[in-house]
Formats: sequence, structure tokens, C-alpha cells
Amino acid sequence: MRLRRRFPGVLCALLTATALAACGPTSLRDLTLRPDKHYQDKITVKGRITRTQVVGGETLIEIADQSENRLLVRTTVPVTAGVGDWVRARGVLVPESRVGDATLYDVLTADELTTTRRPWLPRIM
Repeated sequence: MRLRRRFPGVLCALLTATALAACGPTSLRDLTLRPDKHYQDKITVKGRITRTQVVGGETLIEIADQSENRLLVRTTVPVTAGVGDWVRARGVLVPESRVGDATLYDVLTADELTTTRRPWLPRIM
């Protein structure tokens, strides 16, 4: 009898959790698999800095998630984080970008870059 009373509540909680997980932020895995789906979209990604390079007044950062999916981030804001720090980058994903003499593809042009903490649950999915 108790199971019948609790079942609708448990079902609603599971459906709500599933819906919230589906509406989460864009992951680096999604961007690596189908970058064309996200071109010219304003997105926010979270990753660990693996490499940095300053070219003129711009900084190129390569970020990786826990599964080592990687993305190049181009920014003009000063970067205070170093290699190994976790950052959140917010900007527009562009199909092609020129930095110095090089042409780069699938680059996030970030207008905001902030340090953040690492994920609580590593490799949950």
C-alpha cells in the first residue's frame, strides 16, 4: 500500500532529474563530437588548463575535461590562472579564427574567463 502512494512522487523526482540533466551546460565532449551544431552559439564550458600561449594581445588556452576532450579558447582578457587550474569560459564558438599568422578551427572566443573548482563527481557519465 505504501509503495502505491510513493510511486508517483518517486516517478516525478526521476523525471525532473532527467530533464535537468538534459538541460545542463554544453560539455567539451559535445563540442568535440559535433562542433558545427554549436557554431555562433553563446556557450559556457568548464575545463582544466593544459596549455597557454600568448600571441600579441591575445591568449590561447587549451582546456580539457576529465575525459581529456579538448578545446581551444581565445581570449583578450588577462588570464590569472595557470596550467592545471580549472576555469569556466563563456563566449561564442566560431568555426575559424585567425591568431597571428595561423588559422585555427573550432575555437571558443571567450569574453569571460574565471577560475572555478574542479567537478565534485569525477567521470559520472
